Amino acid sequence: MPAKIVDVSYGSVDRRRGKKVGASKMLIHKDYDDAKTKNDIALLEVKYPFTFGKEVKPICLEMAPMPIVDKDAVIAGWGSYYVGGDGFDILRQTTVTIYPDEICAMMYSKNSYSAGLQCCGRKRGKGMCKGDSGGPLMIRNGVGRFQQIGISSYVEDVCAGEYPDVHTRVSGY
Repeated sequence: MPAKIVDVSYGSVDRRRGKKVGASKMLIHKDYDDAKTKNDIALLEVKYPFTFGKEVKPICLEMAPMPIVDKDAVIAGWGSYYVGGDGFDILRQTTVTIYPDEICAMMYSKNSYSAGLQCCGRKRGKGMCKGDSGGPLMIRNGVGRFQQIGISSYVEDVCAGEYPDVHTRVSGY
């Protein structure tokens, strides 16, 4: 996908009202493997800097792995309940629980769950939906700010299925 067709929306939970900035450069991980969902991470350079304020704030990134198993985390996205369906106009979020790698390795084949990934169990039947890929997996850090620990990668079934959601851990990159 060329960077010139990518827009980044920001400043609103309503994607019809947010500001947009185009991407000038996109760096996809050199070892990205779509078939095995490995190294599912990319960086975007935007055409102009964001202006931080009340509605736009930076998020802290997890720089080194930390113990997070069994902690609650928040995911967010504009995905759809249905494969191929239109996404939501209002950003949706829900709380998930971080699972140990052993659970995910048992539920997914070794080809689709490997080092550098993190899976999360759904709470109250809510989880990642189709189209949420690229969204944040966040926990609150010690000072109450959100810290991004992952990027939504894939889900085996549509929202609220039996399989855990899978995210790329940002600390591995």
